[in-house]
Amino acid sequence: MRKLILSMQSTQSSKILVAFFLLSTTIFALSACEDKGAAEKAGERIDQGFENVSDAYKEGVEEVKDEIDDHS
Repeated sequence: MRKLILSMQSTQSSKILVAFFLLSTTIFALSACEDKGAAEKAGERIDQGFENVSDAYKEGVEEVKDEIDDHS
């Protein structure tokens, strides 16, 4: 009986420890998502720049195609 009680206490402690670990990890992850660091901001600007270049290229290709169609 004593072993069973000790085993149950051990399991209870393990469950509490796991719950605490999961809760603290979740809180840490959520707090890390709020603020953007300098590297993340720079990465977003680079992504936006590539997107702008891609859009401009596609527009230029469309204009050239239209000019070719007009002169054909």
